[in-house]
Amino acid sequence: MVEPIEFNLFGEMRLIPGTCKCVEREWERQAEEAKRKEERKKIERVFSLSQLGPRFAECTFDNWTSRPGTSAIHDAAANYVTTWERVKAKGEGLIMLGPVATGKSHLAAAIVNALVKRGITAIFQSTPELMSRIRATFDKGSTETERNILSALENADLLVLDDLGAEKTTEATRARLYQVIDARYRYNRPIIVTTNCEIKELEEQIGTRAFDRLCEICAVVKANAPSYRMEIARSKMAAKVQNAG
Repeated sequence: MVEPIEFNLFGEMRLIPGTCKCVEREWERQAEEAKRKEERKKIERVFSLSQLGPRFAECTFDNWTSRPGTSAIHDAAANYVTTWERVKAKGEGLIMLGPVATGKSHLAAAIVNALVKRGITAIFQSTPELMSRIRATFDKGSTETERNILSALENADLLVLDDLGAEKTTEATRARLYQVIDARYRYNRPIIVTTNCEIKELEEQIGTRAFDRLCEICAVVKANAPSYRMEIARSKMAAKVQNAG
């Protein structure tokens, strides 16, 4: 039996029914859920759900094309989804590196698509496009602010920066990237990056401070395969030659 709660109301003692711990926990759960939904709405006002675009919105693990040299990044990505609760709690991320068109972006998008279906707030953003978007906030008549963009990037459950290192390198770019990466580092929020750079080149592109943060919280996985797009182009060319003959 839950004991009633006694309190003083204008000098007169009153009793109200008490609540059990299970009811209190349910109230706390509902309050936390409401807070999460409001935060998700704020983020999605800036980044429409995941910012994937039509092509990457269709990326899944089922429609992934496996090729020699890509099993490591596939397994790391699939395992990331499977162990999401653990990696989220520890703030662990991935650095997926390798040559162009080896499936890194597809797998990063597959992670986002799988988690978004589970109600996770995830952002998938091309880094060069992001830098352009932030610069545009300083234009006269801009309808969004740099602070709103950075806040969304910092607070999402998962952030994917696609093509990190492909953006034009400036001190301002490095400063903004460090701000985002450092915020996620400090608040234990996971980040995944894809890059065509080798490790040393990536450090040169984004700066040592941001690079050190990433290396501390991210596992590095590499694709060792030729460009999938080039393979398709060669196949099409070979087919044309064969048909012409």
